[in-house]
Amino acid sequence: MVGFLLIGIGMVTWLVPNSVKQTELQFLNYVGLGYALLGLLIVITCIFFNRKVIQTKANSILRIVEILALLIILIYAGVKQWYLPLAYSATALTGIILAYFFEQNHKKDKVVSFNENGIHIPGLGRHSNAPWEEVKNIILKHNILTVDFMNNKLYQANISKNNKLIDYEILNGYIRTQIDANKHKYRADW
Repeated sequence: MVGFLLIGIGMVTWLVPNSVKQTELQFLNYVGLGYALLGLLIVITCIFFNRKVIQTKANSILRIVEILALLIILIYAGVKQWYLPLAYSATALTGIILAYFFEQNHKKDKVVSFNENGIHIPGLGRHSNAPWEEVKNIILKHNILTVDFMNNKLYQANISKNNKLIDYEILNGYIRTQIDANKHKYRADW
């Protein structure tokens, strides 16, 4: 999407008639063409080399290039008080920074913990602590944790394959005991 946005901004900048541009802004022809080519390069890279970009450090490099390109547009448009390119670049920059942040946090291992009070599941927001009475079933199989809640919500997470210390039989027994001991406490909210 950033590639297409850069192509659009670059081509609009390049195609503005010279009579509209002031003499000190003639360099925008070259900058606009450069941004259009950068956008085309990003689009081609993402289409033809998608797996290589996603699975390597090239993804971070591509995100940083996109952030820098949009940041330059944002600063220049802000100085010149050009509000349309300012809005486009600010919106895209916000989206790319959020995407970069979530991509980096996605790579971190999540730790799910079980205790007598319930389950702590990272990534569920304010409902990250689920008491046992809200849990219908939990399955831990093939490094995938599945939590089925009483209110028909389902949560799944990949568990790190480095968990050699987990004894699945003991964990499943503990989970089954806790669910059976607390299922009578569930109160459906209607």
